[in-house]
Formats: sequence, structure tokens, C-alpha cells
Amino acid sequence: MSQPWRFRRSAVTGFILALTSCVSPSDHGTDGKDASVRLTPEPPGARCPQGGTAIQTGLDDNGDGVLNDSEVQQTSFVCSGGSNPSGQMSLVKLLPEESSTRCASGGIAVLSGLDSNADGLQNDSEVTSTQYLCNSSDGLNGSAYVVKMLPESAGSNCPAGGTSILGGIDVNTDGQLSSPEVTTKQYVCQSVTSLTGAQALIRLDVEPSGANCSQGGTAVKSGLDLNANGKLDVDEVSNTTFVCNGLPGRNGKNALVRLDSEPAGSTCAYGGTSVKSGLDSNGDGTLSNQEVQTTQFICSSANLFRTKWASNPAGTYASGEISNVWVPAGRRISLYKTSDTSRIKITVSDGFRVGANYAAAGAGTYSVRMNGSGMGCDAQQYNWNASSWLQDYHMPFANVCLTEQLPKGLYEFEVWAIASGGTSYVGAGTDRALLLAEELDAPHPYAFSKAGGDTSATGTAYVKATGREVTFVKQTASTLLKVTLADTLRVGYNQNGGWGTVMLWLDGSATNCYTGKYGTQGTGSDFHNPFVLTCILPNVSAAQHTLQVALAGNSGGLAYLGWGRSNPLLLVEEIPNTGVTYSNTGFASGELSGNWSGVGVRQILHTVSAHGKTVKVTYSDTFRATYNCNGRWGAFQLYVDNQPSGCVVGQYSWNGGAAQDQHRPVNLTCIIPNLAAGIHTFAIWSSTLHGDGSSCGSNYFGWNRGQNLLLVEEMP
Repeated sequence: MSQPWRFRRSAVTGFILALTSCVSPSDHGTDGKDASVRLTPEPPGARCPQGGTAIQTGLDDNGDGVLNDSEVQQTSFVCSGGSNPSGQMSLVKLLPEESSTRCASGGIAVLSGLDSNADGLQNDSEVTSTQYLCNSSDGLNGSAYVVKMLPESAGSNCPAGGTSILGGIDVNTDGQLSSPEVTTKQYVCQSVTSLTGAQALIRLDVEPSGANCSQGGTAVKSGLDLNANGKLDVDEVSNTTFVCNGLPGRNGKNALVRLDSEPAGSTCAYGGTSVKSGLDSNGDGTLSNQEVQTTQFICSSANLFRTKWASNPAGTYASGEISNVWVPAGRRISLYKTSDTSRIKITVSDGFRVGANYAAAGAGTYSVRMNGSGMGCDAQQYNWNASSWLQDYHMPFANVCLTEQLPKGLYEFEVWAIASGGTSYVGAGTDRALLLAEELDAPHPYAFSKAGGDTSATGTAYVKATGREVTFVKQTASTLLKVTLADTLRVGYNQNGGWGTVMLWLDGSATNCYTGKYGTQGTGSDFHNPFVLTCILPNVSAAQHTLQVALAGNSGGLAYLGWGRSNPLLLVEEIPNTGVTYSNTGFASGELSGNWSGVGVRQILHTVSAHGKTVKVTYSDTFRATYNCNGRWGAFQLYVDNQPSGCVVGQYSWNGGAAQDQHRPVNLTCIIPNLAAGIHTFAIWSSTLHGDGSSCGSNYFGWNRGQNLLLVEEMP
């Protein structure tokens, strides 16, 4: 029988404490009782700021094999620990010490050191300190070898601080290690920075009589929850220690260990655990305060690297003009991946312009790189006009990419860009460009396809796109399907006023998950624009389903899907119908002009579940700015509680000869942090104000669009 509970490994450096406390009697005696251990969860609080595990121990007085509440003699706590960037965890382990010259009647050996080979085990070669807690020979008057741990400030002994381990004989038998009694002093040092926010788990299994425990006992197993399923699986166990039952004895006194929580304070800045030990002088199986001979401290600290998700800080990220040389665009994030089987989803919400002031044709590429190399997340944008006019088109830009299954560890993502014909520009018209990484894993099922070559269509009849097909099994009828298509679309080749449509089919039937694209610019044109279409499909049965993508060239000009990108992505995620709020109606806004004002039917109320929560807001629609103007900005923005959030993106269209009318798919993603618990309003607002304060034309939302999706999701 096992009873797991998780605790979070905290950052800078702490300890993962593996307890091995075999109750070792003296040479004489009968009537021995078995030691028993029980684990219960400890919620975040004064004892453990980040939660942890309460370890309850005692003697099985009634012999029923269970540690009852009345038999609990000591309760101790294991709080957060941590590691350094090289993976060298500080480990402390307690082992039974047989009768020897060190301890005439046996006792406990305290071993400590750094996990140099990062295997989660304390190997013999890694032990840098060993001290002993000895039982008395007659159970009454033995002098104990006392070990005490104290925090070590940063200095010559430990550059980044750590723990000093003091040892010596308790000559005056007062249960304390006073300064004159200290005969050894050693150090376990922590590193400057931490690495992982992965979670550690503890599990108790019954240990039969054998080589590990002659009378049986309990195996205390620990390790990292690599697959984040909340259970310590067999292949995740990195350390196993034993709490052994005692041999029959008469009158002997056992060495006991007790763990108490240590609140945040001068001893442990982020809290931790105090390890108390001594002899059970009165034989009641409990280590009372009067029997404590040594107190040691295991301190926790803060977490530095993000797990589950990470995004760049809010702010303006304008790149400046980019020529035909690859350059970073100032958007970079790091995420610690906690599982070998998960994938990382990358979401981009930004602005991008290519081919500035370049006659006829211009192109550029927006790329997300992983650890300095390409990851298959490149998307080209292309502009051409038949009249060889100069041009300048700043458009909202979006992309979604998915990594392969990668080993757990730290990954860095960064945006790069290049121009080919004219210059490119990243980030104009947006005050909160977003690069977001999310780890996708259980418990929310998902399926995807990156397959699909170029597809073309020239009529109103839909043509199934090559590849771009996902077959999946929906697990629960009440859940929602969140569908994302990331691709590149051109419509109406060499037409002035060409348009086309991309639609998702479910099980061969049309859905309301579709988007159009339209462009008028006074001459024939060729615009290839990356886009993201996000939809919510409710009321889909729990069964096997197939999603496909179809394309129509409604105006008769050649429509084209898939040009100039690493690959398309069709992703379906099954998400719970709780903790999310959405509106997926399909209404056109009509013409909107002037200063900031709300866009009709694009507002929802969401109840934030707890104080300090962060939400992700996705707005997926079509948008046209400043109708019949040439070279004027129009924009839209997420408002939260009727206040601007700063998550805004704009469209600017100019060429050397004509007014503009550009309806484009848009997919705005916003991260809104630190919200108070309760109801909040999320809405889309519009403005046609140019940078000089003047206004031209009108904005329009929802043309040829099935869903004007506004979705709020709480982040873990």
C-alpha cells in the first residue's frame, strides 16, 4: 500500500530529504514494538509556504499493522526543496548504524553531500559529511553523539550560502550541542541559481522482512513527477530508504528522529524543516521536547524558472527596419519542460510588415527558434501588385506551432526575422506583442497534424486541402473542442477585389468555423498572409471524429493555401467546460469610426476563481481598418473592466496609387495577470485614430466569418 503526496522543489537550492530511521534497540530486551509511518498532505501555510508532506510516526502499540491517530507520537514536515543549474541536488540521508566503535549500542548515521551525477541518489562517492547519533548502552545514561545543522551565510565557506553541519559528544547530557562540545564542522553549499520547478513526490510501500529490514518496515520512495500525473511511478523513483521495525528487546532505548515545520524567518528565509533527534529515554515511543538532543534545519527558497507556461513581459517590442540579414526581434522566453512525453505549443500575437517602399513585390519571414536553432515555426509574408507601386502594409500577425516530444529540461524560444525585397518590420501597431510557450500534456487530450502541402482553388465549391486532417476520440460529451488552424492564405490572385474562404469540416460536414479574406488596392495583387483561425465547437459527442480543412476561391481568382511556411498546423484540444468563458457567435460589426469604442457582440463576463490568477484571452475574427483610406492606421484592443489592457494591434495599408479595403483574419492573444477573484468584463474595442490624432474611414469586424470568438481561459 502506498500513499503519495507531492511537494514542489523550490529554487535557489534546498534539500530533498530522504529519511531512513531504523529503530535500533540496545543489546538487551524483549517486548519490542514495530515502528510505523504515515504520510498526510500538508497544505500551504505557516508550516510549509508552498505545501508539502506531514510524516507521522509512532509505535504500533496494538499490533494491528496500522498507525492509528492515538499512536502518532511525532509529526514532521517535508517542505519545498530545490536544485541548481547543473542538477546537483543537496541530499541528506539517515541510515541505521550497527554497534561499532563509533556507537557501542548502534544508532543513526547522518550522511550529506551533493548529487554530483544528478541521478537523484546519494552514492558513496558523493557523501561529504557523516555524523552519528548513538543509542545509550543501558538505555539511560549513554552520551549521545549530537549533530546540529545551522544556516551558513554566503561567504568563504559557501559563496552562495548553505548549511553548516556541527557534530560532537553531548558531554553534559543536556540534549544540546554547545560550542565546547563541537568537534567537527562541515558544509553543504548551495548554488547561486536554481533550475527546475518540477514537482517531487514521496511514496510509502510496505517493506517485507529481508536484507533491508530484518523485521520488515516501510520503504520511503521519492523522485520527480516527470510525467506530471500526480503519481510516483516505478520509473520515477530516484531514492529509496527504509524505516525498519525494531528487534525484540528489553529496556533498551531507541534513537528517534522527528521533523517539524520551520516557518519563514531568520533561520530559513523561505521556511523549511527542522530535523530533531535524540534517545527515547522514557520508552514511550515519542521524541518529546525534553529528549531532543540535536536540531537541524533544511531550508527552502524561491522558484526562478517557469513551468507549464511562460510569456514575454508586457511592453512595446518594435524591431526597427530589418534588411536581408537574419536578426533577433527582441522576443525571448524560457520554459522548463517537466515531462519527456509532452510537447510545447508556441503562440505568437504580433504585427509584421514586409516589402516596405519596394516596387512590385516584397517578402519577409517571421521565425521562432528553439535553443538557437530552427524548430519548424517559420512563416513568410508576401506582397505584390500589378502596377509596380511602392507599398507599405503593416498587418496583424499570428502563428501557432507545436514541438515534437522533447526530453524534459530548459528550453529557450526567440523570434527572428529577415527581409527579401524591401525591408521588414516586427511589432508596429502593437503595444503588447506576445510570445507564449505552453506545455501540452495530460490530463487534457489533444490531437494534431502538421501534414499538408500547397492547395489551390478557383471557384465557389470547396476543395479539401491536402493533409490538414486529424482523427481523434473525444473523451467526454460535456467538454469543448478548441480547434486551431495555423496556415498561410492568398485569395483572388491578380484581382482587385478578390476573396476566398477557409473552412473546417467535422466528420465531412461544414461547420461555422470558417474565415474569409478580401483585398482591394486599386490594381491586381498577390498577398500571401500567415493567419490563425481559432474556434470553439461545443456539443460534440464522445466518439471518434475527423477534422478536415477546405478552401474556396469565391471571386474566381486563384486562392492558395500553405505557401512559404515550415508546415501548417491543425490542432484540436479537448478542454473542460469549466474555468473557461467564451462567445462564438457570428455577427458583423458594421462600420465603426473615431475614438475607442466597443465592438458589438464581442464582450463576455468571466468569474476569476482566485485572487492573483492570470488569464489568457483569445480573440479570433476578421478585421478591416480605415476603409477607403490610404496609409492610415486602424486598431482594436482588449478592454478589461472597461479599461484598456494595452493588448492592442493595428492595421496600416498603403500603396503608391489607390485607397485600401483589406479584410484579413486576425487572432489576438493576450495574457492578463494578477486579477482579483470575482467577475470581470472582457471586451474588444475599436479606433480609427491615426498617430497624429486625426481619423479616416471606418473599421469593420466579422466580414465572412463564422465565429467571432472571444475566449477567456485561466492559466495554471
